[in-house]
Amino acid sequence: MAALFTRPVELGSGGYVAMELTGFVFLIVAALGRMWCTVYIGGRKNRELCQAGPYGACRNPLYLFSFVGVIGACLALQHILLLIITVPVFLSYYHYVIQAEERRLQSFFGETFVEYCQTVPRFWPRWIKFTDNRDVSISMRHFSRGLGEVFWFLLAIVLIDAIELAHIAQLWPTHVLPI
Repeated sequence: MAALFTRPVELGSGGYVAMELTGFVFLIVAALGRMWCTVYIGGRKNRELCQAGPYGACRNPLYLFSFVGVIGACLALQHILLLIITVPVFLSYYHYVIQAEERRLQSFFGETFVEYCQTVPRFWPRWIKFTDNRDVSISMRHFSRGLGEVFWFLLAIVLIDAIELAHIAQLWPTHVLPI
């Protein structure tokens, strides 16, 4: 809602256009990253501990790529204030979500999960030791569901552009922010 009724003072200027395009790239990376995760974990989440692919770089890559998407949406909206508010809220909320999920995974996988936690970081990936060249079987049902989930990241690009055009055309009153 904040994005509908507020806009930056320099909306559409060079720096803000660069911010918008960077945001679009982040949204695309978020969508592709979440699909990459789905390839590895789709349909196997509670049956086996996934430690390959993106799960070899960090334990919560789905949340990481969602975070990238949230940052992307804020940047694409050219809304620095929204970014400043959203990032700590997201990180605070998902801190507790991740802790609860880790307790559940430890109850499922026991010592194997504990060892995984000792070698793979929780949220911020460690790409230095990351390698994965294995074949993965994909559940098309879960992959299709994953496509549906990432569709919203890509739709956000269209909606954000529509909001920007509405602001430029002054279709409704907005509050102009100093940043």
